[in-house]
Amino acid sequence: MNEYQTNLTRRYDIDWLRVILFGLLIPFHVAIGVYWSTYGPEINPNIGDISNENTEDFANENNDYTSESVSFTSMVLHWMHQWRLAALFMISGMGTAFAFKRRTWKIYLTERCKRLLIPMFFGAWTMGFAGSVIMGNETITPVGLTYGFLFGIIWRSLSFWIPIFGKLIALGHLWFLWNLFQYSLILLPVFHIVRDNPEGSISSILRAPFRMRMGIGTFIIIPLLLSSTEILFKPWFPGYIGVGYEWFWFFGFFAIGYICITSKDEYYQLIENQRVTITIATLIWTIAFVWLRLKQHDTGIPYVDGGWVGSEGFHNRMTVLACLIHSFHAWFWCLTIFSWGSHVLNRNNQYLSYLNQGVYPFYIVHMPLTFAGLRLASDLGLRNHSAVIIATLFVILTCWLFFEIVNRFKSTRFLYGIK
Repeated sequence: MNEYQTNLTRRYDIDWLRVILFGLLIPFHVAIGVYWSTYGPEINPNIGDISNENTEDFANENNDYTSESVSFTSMVLHWMHQWRLAALFMISGMGTAFAFKRRTWKIYLTERCKRLLIPMFFGAWTMGFAGSVIMGNETITPVGLTYGFLFGIIWRSLSFWIPIFGKLIALGHLWFLWNLFQYSLILLPVFHIVRDNPEGSISSILRAPFRMRMGIGTFIIIPLLLSSTEILFKPWFPGYIGVGYEWFWFFGFFAIGYICITSKDEYYQLIENQRVTITIATLIWTIAFVWLRLKQHDTGIPYVDGGWVGSEGFHNRMTVLACLIHSFHAWFWCLTIFSWGSHVLNRNNQYLSYLNQGVYPFYIVHMPLTFAGLRLASDLGLRNHSAVIIATLFVILTCWLFFEIVNRFKSTRFLYGIK
């Protein structure tokens, strides 16, 4: 049995969306290294021909290679970033609902450790070190590399849990797995109660939003609950790699994904019957988000990113509106993705199982390969879209070769979370 299965009807659409959304991670991470210099100007193909002493001034003066940019390409990246991770956390919550139906809480927790913590630690030790080597942060001698690798194991293992610093320095892109484990652990009692009492009061309360007339629960109450996490936590600290307000925000999406599946046919009937309405509303909220992002750029107040306390006070009408627009925009994009996915992707394919197995290995190893791809594009003298395309193809090809290798051995399948 597959974890995306209910009433003997397998949900291939969730499998497909998991593959697609994780797949978008590669071009996204490549693109932000080109258009935002996220990993440093030294591996950005667009400014590779600028001398070292002038690189920082070049980026700041033109404002083209930071995340504050509002060029068309940069705005596309901003737009994608607001809903892609939210949708992935929803998919993880959906998978949890299916998986917990046939597991005790002890078996489920053991599997979470195997599928999340072991790949997280092993990936942080190996891929974190590989990325450091590619970025030129290690001494390239046998002694230096050995020391760097062993020291990295120690300090990454001891510091991963520290808020902000731990995720950024020790886990890097693998923060997603750590958040998933925390969410799964916190909601474990709820999973157990709902599984054992599917028609109980808690189960009924969780399903209530999808039973409300005219979609009020889905279209208004759920995004308002998501907005409340922003209103409470967003003023204090910018959301970044799942910390700050994002920890609570993504927790909400994970829980909602779980609720969607426990609601059974009510959820799927709603997104099927309201698909056009959802799509139209999503377009409207997208326009509102673009306006908000431009407003942030013009005023310098981080309405989208958060962390405005000190310059704007706790809240005013504009900051509350920003929280509402941000959550409603992300939520309706999730609804659009899942409604159209359910409509066109709920069918099997001979490659689907293979692609699903590749998700974790691709995700774990893609970041150091992204650094290598950006260096390759720089060395080839590529710029802009051509640099993104070539670097993305390089990362996909090398990830696939890596997956083919680790998929052949039981030990490496275990270490990289291949089911």
